[in-house]
Amino acid sequence: MEAGPPEGLGRREELALLALLGEMPGWVRQGELGGFLVRLADGFHDVYERCPALPQGGEEPGALHAARVTLAEAARVALGNGLKMIGETPRERI
Repeated sequence: MEAGPPEGLGRREELALLALLGEMPGWVRQGELGGFLVRLADGFHDVYERCPALPQGGEEPGALHAARVTLAEAARVALGNGLKMIGETPRERI
């Protein structure tokens, strides 16, 4: 399954995570990145728990699954970069 654009994302948790990702540059400029990263990690956890990126049961993978994989990758990159910016070494796997 290839990563795709965020088409089809529409659940509350997904939209909240997208909004948080969009806020990151502002938090970086304000110098208050630590607390924001906690919120971002919480937002990712909500999506992970409630919006499966992998097909369930006999479900075929589709565009929604690809969009969720892309969203997870964006969160991984943002969290990793944010941790590096505050002097922490991100784990290999989040």
